[in-house]
Amino acid sequence: MKSLKKHWTISRTLLFVIIGLKNTVFIRPEDIGTWKNYVGYGVLLVAIVDIFFLVKQYLKRNNNEK
Repeated sequence: MKSLKKHWTISRTLLFVIIGLKNTVFIRPEDIGTWKNYVGYGVLLVAIVDIFFLVKQYLKRNNNEK
């Protein structure tokens, strides 16, 4: 069950990054400044927070193994 949870967290983070990039960097010029663009920034912010906690959990696990 832990393996499934681990894979889901990585998949969720990748999904946040892909959706965020799609709505910010790869957005059509006519959609800049619309709600899609602002949602993209929000999703990228969530992805950054999620990556921070994943790295923190990984470092904590590696310090306990030593």
